[in-house]
Amino acid sequence: MNEQSEHLSNAQIENYGDRTSGAGPDADREAEQVEAHLQGCSSCRSRVLDFQRTRFALLADPKQPTDRPVNPASSPDCPSEDDLRQLAAGLLPEAVGAKLTRHAATCDHCGPLLRIYTEDFSDDFSQEEQAVLSSLQSSSARWQKKTAQQMLGAARATSAGAKTGATSAETNAGAAIAISPAEGPSALAGRSPLFWKWIIPAAAAACALIAFGIWYSQRDTPEKVEKLLAQAYTEQRTMEMRIPGAEYSDISQKRSGEPESILNLPASLRKSAELIDSQLKKTPDDPNWLLLKARLELLEWNYKQALSVLDKIDDTKTLESLEMRTTRALALYQQAELEPERRAQTYGEVINLFGKTLQSTPDDPTALFDRALACEKIYAYECASADFEHLLKIDTASGWSEEAKDHLNRIKEKKNLER
Repeated sequence: MNEQSEHLSNAQIENYGDRTSGAGPDADREAEQVEAHLQGCSSCRSRVLDFQRTRFALLADPKQPTDRPVNPASSPDCPSEDDLRQLAAGLLPEAVGAKLTRHAATCDHCGPLLRIYTEDFSDDFSQEEQAVLSSLQSSSARWQKKTAQQMLGAARATSAGAKTGATSAETNAGAAIAISPAEGPSALAGRSPLFWKWIIPAAAAACALIAFGIWYSQRDTPEKVEKLLAQAYTEQRTMEMRIPGAEYSDISQKRSGEPESILNLPASLRKSAELIDSQLKKTPDDPNWLLLKARLELLEWNYKQALSVLDKIDDTKTLESLEMRTTRALALYQQAELEPERRAQTYGEVINLFGKTLQSTPDDPTALFDRALACEKIYAYECASADFEHLLKIDTASGWSEEAKDHLNRIKEKKNLER
């Protein structure tokens, strides 16, 4: 064993990473010495983590592409994502964890997910993320001690249930630390070091999992910002066409160039702008955040900026996505409204984009409503009527359906006038 001031050897890292339960007293003593060293050496902790990732086949081969994409389709043999998170956090029994690890090593759905969760549970947080974790109640020693005591109390109850024939304790975390009520607090003092070797890490891991869950739920994700943009649209609807996820509201039309005090903008819109700007400063080429940036511009009728942002996206998957088609169609709609010399041609592009969406999802209410509007703009009344009538079959009692009925009535009046 190297001195505390030195680093662990590669052999020590490998032996520690490959250790299994029941390896013998010598292996246990070496593991304890390694753990003592790891407590004060962040460099060796990182090496152990890297070894485990490599062992799990979660790190890409340097000769291969660095990103291993997640296959969205899982197989019947795949565990749940909750199981993978618990595996990354070290909360599963060794036998179960080893089985899931072997599966993840050869699965293009679970392997990349486990790699992501493993990295999320590492201590490589940004300063901002670390500040969030540090502020959590679960990061305090006092809270962790209290939680450990509660776990012990739950274990006592589990033990009592086991005496009446219950068997679930054998697979419960509390089963490993079950203490009979008759033993009382004095029994804890007499527990062997092996007992505390298991219970303390278990309590710490539980605290870490709770902290991670809270931190993860508070992260700024594209999905959260997309909801904020939909909320901003609903609070201050500035265009006739719909955007995905937005509730119905009456329109208050706005055109590019109209002055608007930032104080008059919905709080959800201001928050979206802050988060998008912050994320693009970190990763300026991220296609998800660029797409949200374009949608943000459209809520302010800045279609030129929106189209410019969309042109920066070169990710093939994003370019072929429904979200991309919808955002570009909305930008072209605004262009057609503000550049009448190319109106018919531009609205034709809008109709084609929504048509591609309706080929794969024919009951998409947003695409039906928006394509109907575009058809109506170029006097293609049959197309507009068909889409509005289709929409009314799947949406019979919302503000959007009432607006669709109004359009249908106006179309009928116009058709009568043309006769």
